[in-house]
Amino acid sequence: MKLLYLEARKGILRRSVLIALILFLCLDILKIGLDYRAGEIREVIGNTEGMQAGFAEIYDKVKGPITNETAAFLVGEYRRLSQAVADGTYSRKPQEGTYSGYIYGDYFLIGSYFYSQMSYCVQYSMRMAERLEQERENLKLYQSVGNKSMAAKCSYILQHYADRSISSFYLMDSWESLLQFDFSDLLILLLLILGVAASFTREKETGMTMLLSSSRYGGWPMLASKCGVAISYAIGLTILFSVLNLTVYGVLFGLQGWDCPLYAIEACQDTPFGGTVGQFYLLSCGMKAMGFSILSLLLLLMSACFRRTLYPCILGVGAGAGASYLAGWAASPVWWKGVLAAVSPLTLTRAWNLWSCLCGDWIGNIYFPRITLVLLIQLVLVVGMLWAFKFLLVHAGV
Repeated sequence: MKLLYLEARKGILRRSVLIALILFLCLDILKIGLDYRAGEIREVIGNTEGMQAGFAEIYDKVKGPITNETAAFLVGEYRRLSQAVADGTYSRKPQEGTYSGYIYGDYFLIGSYFYSQMSYCVQYSMRMAERLEQERENLKLYQSVGNKSMAAKCSYILQHYADRSISSFYLMDSWESLLQFDFSDLLILLLLILGVAASFTREKETGMTMLLSSSRYGGWPMLASKCGVAISYAIGLTILFSVLNLTVYGVLFGLQGWDCPLYAIEACQDTPFGGTVGQFYLLSCGMKAMGFSILSLLLLLMSACFRRTLYPCILGVGAGAGASYLAGWAASPVWWKGVLAAVSPLTLTRAWNLWSCLCGDWIGNIYFPRITLVLLIQLVLVVGMLWAFKFLLVHAGV
């Protein structure tokens, strides 16, 4: 533990790193706040108290378990208001008995925020049943013509998409935004470069390498402590920013809907993930922690290969930019783009891309989600980096 603390003090507990961490946390909060004010997360409801109050009143009536009463209420109100707006007979003046104070304001609120989302939730199980019936027919067709790969995909869909339904209604736009929010990923990347890239070069520049390697804490113990600190730093940053993002979104929108299935978000209607939104958020945080941990080991390896801190920092920025670019191909149907994306550790930070739709690959006649390929290649990458550390320790005296 003392060795771990010593390595932490030399790297991630430096004043410059801690100051940058505090500034980046504030910057993260500011970014979410600006997106909220600009309507990037949820379309601006209106600039009047009536619109705000009307939205809250309607939402209180329909949120929660979906019942015949809540569905009938929305359908009836939408039809009534649509007819009034369509024939132009509605009054443009403030009206008693309306939610927002105006008939058109009520029509805008129900049509923009509630009706289509409720329709999606109510009709989801029926549409999914129709799709599964079509997949059964496709399976028979592919089996009859000997197309085993497509038959395997159909079998996967039939196995993982059965018995789906949405029993509760909540506006899921805030969760959708949170699950796609990646500004904090950029901040974590910069903090990793700042805290890890100089782990070895700092000792080389001060002439401490020979002294440390000759002590009983040199060699493998020192290398293990540096790896442990780098991984702990990556995991700690991921947890810190994930909790911060969840807290800020919770303050702005609340956390209602966390126990709804992920496919309650319309953009995720084809997801192979069968758990809840809250479970998926935990999964995405775990994947990010893995991706940033592997990237921290890569930065550590770069630091071990140079004698000047500037070089691993520059390479770290380049590696981060390249890894981010390749991660953009995470859900690409082109096989070679998928393989290149799987090489990037930052692909693990793109849980939304990997799970929001059905994205997979084949090995022979076996169909599996793309995340499986990513994890296998990242495991090979970690083993390769550990071998490189061993080589440098034995031959270069790192």
